[in-house]
Amino acid sequence: TKNYRRVDPDNIHDVRSNALGLGGLYTIEVELSRLIGQWIARFPEFPEKLSLAEMVYEETLHAQMLEDRLLELRTNEEDVVHLRSRTTPVFLQLEQLDDPYKFLSGLFRVVKPALQADLRSHLDACPPYVDTPTIRMLQRILQEEDKHIATGLSLLAERNIAWSDTLDLEFELRSGLWDLNDPEGSFLSESFVGKEPISLPVPVWPAAVEYLSTDKPMPDWPVGHKEEMQRCVHELVFSELEALDIFGRYVYEFSGFPWAFYVESARLCWDEARHVELLLNVLERYDGEVGQWPANAPGYEEMVRCTTVLEKIMMVNVIAEGEYSTDTQTQHREAFKQLGDDLSALLKDYEMADEIVHGRFGIKWAHWLADQTGEDFDDAYTAAKQSLEEFKAKYADDLSGSDESSNMSSIVNIPLIRLGPEETESTRLVNASAKRLVGFSEEQISEMTSDASEIIDEK
Repeated sequence: TKNYRRVDPDNIHDVRSNALGLGGLYTIEVELSRLIGQWIARFPEFPEKLSLAEMVYEETLHAQMLEDRLLELRTNEEDVVHLRSRTTPVFLQLEQLDDPYKFLSGLFRVVKPALQADLRSHLDACPPYVDTPTIRMLQRILQEEDKHIATGLSLLAERNIAWSDTLDLEFELRSGLWDLNDPEGSFLSESFVGKEPISLPVPVWPAAVEYLSTDKPMPDWPVGHKEEMQRCVHELVFSELEALDIFGRYVYEFSGFPWAFYVESARLCWDEARHVELLLNVLERYDGEVGQWPANAPGYEEMVRCTTVLEKIMMVNVIAEGEYSTDTQTQHREAFKQLGDDLSALLKDYEMADEIVHGRFGIKWAHWLADQTGEDFDDAYTAAKQSLEEFKAKYADDLSGSDESSNMSSIVNIPLIRLGPEETESTRLVNASAKRLVGFSEEQISEMTSDASEIIDEK
């Protein structure tokens, strides 16, 4: 049945034209994923960070669905890789902006409406029956892009960014958009967002919070149960926030992986955003507030300091998340239970389930990368562990003259944040069951539990 509301009702995709159009949409979704991943750590405030974290995950899923359909439509894998190695000027310009709200304006007032139009145009030309898979896919993507635009425009309105404030920028950006009616789509080959990543030595955090670099001492711990809990949960919020920023950077700056890597990285980013939200809820229930204390990001700073992608994944995912965080989440869960805070214990139990997935991600992709580069996995693990220990030792040395140094192992050992300053690493609880699920060997688990005061092991 023809749709007479279309300009050309007879224009129906064949397999080749379908794949060509989907290839353009695929490139756009890939570039959006990288771009949003970059800007997460550059945005200061929670509403934008949390919203962009969900969007980056959905954008990577859109790209994955498009990739799967392209392969079904007889596009070969080498051509799909090429589609991820091109861009348009609008994306490069948005990557280089220095104003986050100009970025939001360009994204939600220019780029996403243009994408929405092309998605609708392609959908309208899909033949019924034979191309239902494409129709279902594009309907879902359109629905989620509608939600993104509504969210973004709402954020701009709440920040009092008027439509007239960015007219010149929007006009300039429109001249750099793609044209899917062009056989090449006006794309620039061998260039893409993140090909030469813009460095970000420290994340950008809310204006209400004083950011302290790793070599600066944090304030002494407060006295009193309520105040200690407020301080502890405040640090937990920012421990999760730095992880959110880290995984956004994975999507942006780690090139050369299969697209599945970026989908999983974006899922980790969204997981961390949800952890931030649940901890903001806990902080509020303890009558705490964001900015009550300074915050630091030792894990982010150490990730930046690592020299190779393999070392970064080893340090963040295999060691920090898979080895350490599965213990801290377990300890937090049990401590909240002892305090009678069953809701926070439940939230931390869900968080620990995510940490297992994050550690498993690290082992999987560190093995893949080691195979690609010819590096030895075990040697890389040992080097990352040693680098982390050196960083922690330097941090402790830098603070050795401060009143906080006596609490170093409990508060700032990466990422061993404890419920209370008296806890020490040598008396820690170790969750052997979680480590087994992550994928550590029995020999590794035995070594990890050698100095534990309590071991959870449900074989």
